[in-house]
Amino acid sequence: MGPGIYLQINFIPITVLIMMRLNTRRILTRSWRNRTLRFLMVLLAGIMIVDTGAWVMNGNLARGMTCLLWILNIVNSGAVCFASYLWYLYAYDFMQNGIGQCRRKAFIPAIPLLAFLAVLLSDPWHHMLFYLDAHNRYMRGPIFWIQTVVPAGYLAVASVMAFNRSRAEHTSERRQQLRMLAAFIILPFAGSCLQLCFYGMDLALPFTAASLLMIYFNAQREQVTRDGLTGLNNRRRLDQYLQTLDEQAAEAEGSYFILMDVNKFKEINDTFGHITGDEVLREVAAQIKVVFGNTRAFLARYGGDEFVIVIRCEEPQEVWAMINRLKESIRKIEWADGRPWEITVSVGCAAYERGVMHSTREALEKADEHMYWQKRQRSGRT
Repeated sequence: MGPGIYLQINFIPITVLIMMRLNTRRILTRSWRNRTLRFLMVLLAGIMIVDTGAWVMNGNLARGMTCLLWILNIVNSGAVCFASYLWYLYAYDFMQNGIGQCRRKAFIPAIPLLAFLAVLLSDPWHHMLFYLDAHNRYMRGPIFWIQTVVPAGYLAVASVMAFNRSRAEHTSERRQQLRMLAAFIILPFAGSCLQLCFYGMDLALPFTAASLLMIYFNAQREQVTRDGLTGLNNRRRLDQYLQTLDEQAAEAEGSYFILMDVNKFKEINDTFGHITGDEVLREVAAQIKVVFGNTRAFLARYGGDEFVIVIRCEEPQEVWAMINRLKESIRKIEWADGRPWEITVSVGCAAYERGVMHSTREALEKADEHMYWQKRQRSGRT
């Protein structure tokens, strides 16, 4: 394809990506996942601009053009691989309910990226991935296919993991969201296959932009049901979830409803201010994600300083073991400025009894009664 065709093909996707990025400022919260999505939009637009520039200048023999073309092609290939790695982290974080970006879990998957970058940066000397001929034209090297295989590997692993996780989910909405993540690879894969088969046809990046657009629309829908402060599901999403369980009573069987709130939260607000109170809620929510993030649990902020956890489990001992672990981890939260205030929570738990309870609301009310019984017991000791 000629330079003019590249400009025409890439102009619309680049414009759409920039508009998406600008629109996220007022729509998406500043969670790690949403920040990553924003960065992916900017990164993909930048990759397409660099890729277009490299093809427009391909074969140009002007002074200094050889060095510029090497830089553009190296930056383009490295950025594509890095974007794929970021997508893997984004999908993994979604699957892990917001705890997938921790350093250890992010480093091991980065090994293929680091190995590829080492080969790429040394390519001007060994010409294994690509090289420039005497006329400054881009030519494929003996292992040029690695530039496609490594990024595709990240997308493929993320898709397989998301699909497998969707099969274990017991809510239709969560399954649909995970399957959308799994389907992300379809368009980039189709574009890459065409690009490999027909040299000079650049469709992988525009197709990837189309997939990212679908994820953006999904993130917008998810934002409506997400609590902006803690990143957990909000009260609206909880109501939808409970209604789904009521409609499919068999799904609720074996479920435990956990209701918890922060002890003396009003005193924390009155003593240290609402900014500190918000930080306490974020810290408590983070510990809930750590303890229950790898289980089949629904996590929500009920309102104020109250949180709801619905978990399917056969053994009540396991549920209480997780509750005790959560209490201990919250108690060990260290304040950034060293304030001597121990954060504790009161927790109520009730099992859903099919045939005895008419709705999941009854189980939640029972957990609420148990929680306030605990608070009265605690007040009687202090």
